[in-house]
Amino acid sequence: MGWLNKTALVLANIGAINWGLTAMGWNAVENLIGSWATSVGSNIVYALVAVSGIWGLVQLFNKKKR
Repeated sequence: MGWLNKTALVLANIGAINWGLTAMGWNAVENLIGSWATSVGSNIVYALVAVSGIWGLVQLFNKKKR
């Protein structure tokens, strides 16, 4: 597994954890980014997480049969 796949997996997992925490009333992204949370910063983080999730799905379904 290369660095790109590992990075995408970590970001997708962070997004999944944040999604669960948000359901309980705590947004990790907003709390960790701080003052950037209401502006471009959180949008960048959410976009990276979304792209990472899509990348992970593409990698999952593009595995060649062995």
